[in-house]
Amino acid sequence: MQNNHHVGRLVRDIKFAVRGEKKTKIAYFKLAINDLKDGKATYIDYVAFNKTAELIRDYVTDIGQVVEVEFVMRNHNYNDKNTGQKIYAMQNQVTQFRIYKSSFSSKKPVEQTQVADQKMSEMNDKDLPPYPDFSSNAFEYVEG
Repeated sequence: MQNNHHVGRLVRDIKFAVRGEKKTKIAYFKLAINDLKDGKATYIDYVAFNKTAELIRDYVTDIGQVVEVEFVMRNHNYNDKNTGQKIYAMQNQVTQFRIYKSSFSSKKPVEQTQVADQKMSEMNDKDLPPYPDFSSNAFEYVEG
């Protein structure tokens, strides 16, 4: 099995669900990965299950947060509920992740104004802080 790594920024809040008879915990999220050639971002979806899903829900909390994921690509084949047609898809299943510290946080103190909140919602990639120095120890390692 091939392990893959990506480093990117969280695009939106984590979608967390508990499903099935076994109460499987599932976290869905998307990272923006910078393309080294043209500087544009590629948006990639990921899924995590059970303990890893819980850790992602609890620790990957800020939009724009830099996250490194280790993942495997898995078949995700299912029957469409409406049409009964077999759907073939691939899923990036996260096995481990690392969170990079940043001075940026989407969680704002109460004393900030509504104008500041509005500016944050209009933020784009160039407004975010630069990637961390990967040779430093400025990160938290979380394993699921």
